[in-house]
Amino acid sequence: MDDHTQAEIYPGEPAFDKVHRYEGVSTNENDMQELERSLQVLTEIDFRLAYSSEKLVNLHVLFIYLLAQENDLEAMRIENNFISTDFIEKELVFDLVSSILVSEVRELDNFMVTVQEEIVDARHKIFSCRHLSGLFSMMTKKLQDSEKSLKQFQEQFLDLKMQSSKLQRRTVAFLHENWELDKVINLRENSQLTDINGKSKQQMVEQQGYILRMLEKSLARELDLEKKLAESRNNEELKLKLHYTEQVAFRMEEAAEFVWGRFLEAENSSEVLMGISKDLVGRLQFSDLNLNGSIKREHDLKLNIQECIELLKAKDSALQKLESSNSELIKKNAEVFTLREKVRLMEEQQKELKFQLNTVNAENDAYQEQLVEIENLTETNLELTEEMSFLKTSSANTEKKVGTLEKQLRELEIQLQHAKASSEASQEQQNMLYSAIWDMETLIEDLKSKVSKAESKTDTAEEQCILLSENNSELNKELNLLRFRMKSLKTFLDQANYLKTSSAKDVNVKTKLIMDMVTQLSTERERIQKQLYVLRKENKLLVDKIQNSKRGTHINRYNHGDDDNEDPLVSNNDSTNATCANASVEGERESPDRNFQVDKLSEDANLFENEVGDSNSSSNKPARPSNLLFVSVAIFMSLLSVLVMYLLNKEIFSLLKTVED
Repeated sequence: MDDHTQAEIYPGEPAFDKVHRYEGVSTNENDMQELERSLQVLTEIDFRLAYSSEKLVNLHVLFIYLLAQENDLEAMRIENNFISTDFIEKELVFDLVSSILVSEVRELDNFMVTVQEEIVDARHKIFSCRHLSGLFSMMTKKLQDSEKSLKQFQEQFLDLKMQSSKLQRRTVAFLHENWELDKVINLRENSQLTDINGKSKQQMVEQQGYILRMLEKSLARELDLEKKLAESRNNEELKLKLHYTEQVAFRMEEAAEFVWGRFLEAENSSEVLMGISKDLVGRLQFSDLNLNGSIKREHDLKLNIQECIELLKAKDSALQKLESSNSELIKKNAEVFTLREKVRLMEEQQKELKFQLNTVNAENDAYQEQLVEIENLTETNLELTEEMSFLKTSSANTEKKVGTLEKQLRELEIQLQHAKASSEASQEQQNMLYSAIWDMETLIEDLKSKVSKAESKTDTAEEQCILLSENNSELNKELNLLRFRMKSLKTFLDQANYLKTSSAKDVNVKTKLIMDMVTQLSTERERIQKQLYVLRKENKLLVDKIQNSKRGTHINRYNHGDDDNEDPLVSNNDSTNATCANASVEGERESPDRNFQVDKLSEDANLFENEVGDSNSSSNKPARPSNLLFVSVAIFMSLLSVLVMYLLNKEIFSLLKTVED
């Protein structure tokens, strides 16, 4: 549990702050800097281990190459008896490469020692900053990973070291044999060796065996020393761990006592909250009734809105019908106007026809007069013919007159025929005119009847239009009112929905916060219990290990170490007593209610100490704190949500009332 969560769960508690100041659970800048340095050191160690592991792989490859060269050299030695130049060159190369391998192995050995020292320093720094729980766990994981990689590297390095030492022994023996063989060849050349050869060989074999035995002993000693070094380092680490675990256990016990007091306070508050919850349940039932009534009213309002919408649709359809009838009336008025123009044109044509009739009648009268004249002429012609018959017997002068008269007669006959034809044509025209006039009169009468009907229809349509316009104006007014009501209802509904959503969000946020607090409390409680249980076990195990490890040590050193270990514990006890005294002084200054709570907490703390003593006697049985705190917090959360819903429904109900008014 970090400082921030502790400050949120236990605000304004000076005793708690003092305890945690004593515990050192404050994220100082020095601690953060030390952690950063240790993290940098661990990352550098990881990089160096990765580099050295690659180097190890390369050295293994070099070792395999040297083994192959050694086999080749042995084959050449058997074939050529050390005389060829190729053999000498390969031997020199082999010596150089083997010396390089040995130097690299020594460098890696030094690197191992430095890395182990750096890891020990980093462990000390990390355990000094163990109060930072999150960072401490991360750093411990990183340290464990680096230690694992170091162990793997140590195993690989020890294999390579053993193999390189064997190779070195072989090369030493091989060089010694070469030197002795060269010496033997020189003695043969000088013819000075007879019996010395066998003796020198025996001496060389003895020397080689002695050197090999010495090398094996030195290697065994080195391995024993390395094992002892590792054991001593492990012992030191165990001592440090034991010291740190003792301090952590002491401080965790103090924190557990304080937390137990807080749990008891929470149980008391849960009982108070149970009484409040009953009142809230009654209010919840009342709010449910109000909510059901508001839902019914909302349903009725929705039905009214739907009816208004249907009325609006019916009125819209009536308006559309009115518009269509108006358009039809406009069309009919246009037709009436065209019919009136046609009637006017027909009347004009009738007038023209009457004028033509009058002219034709006048011509007819003139033709009748001409007919009368023709008849008179025919009578005169008959008289003249009679006279001619009487005058034939007259003179020649009379014959000439008769010829002229005949000519006149012929012309008169021709004129008579023309007059008859024209009279017939005029009669036909007159008949045609009479028929046309009759047709025009019938058409005019039909048109007049149509015009009268159209005028009656227009009058009725105008009356209907006036009525429809009045109805339309009334419907528009009602429509505007309904639209205004619809808008107001929509605004109120939107406001109500917004209030609901906002309040629901607030409730969700608050519930999440409270549930997070509850989960944090539960996790912290479980973590503290587990840590106490684990620390007690580790404490017992470490005490047993220390007792076993300290059996072989000197009594004076043991007493001196006990005195050193007891000093910080005594100082810690003194500081805890001082903090408890300060807390009691501050508690006396507060109100009597606070004193009562402090007394109760002290009694609970004594009970808890007794329980802790029992648990220390039986370490396998961890304490079981009551879960009433979590139940009370859950009930409080549900009651809070119910209260918020009740207030929301009350606001919505008031809004709906205002809308209805």
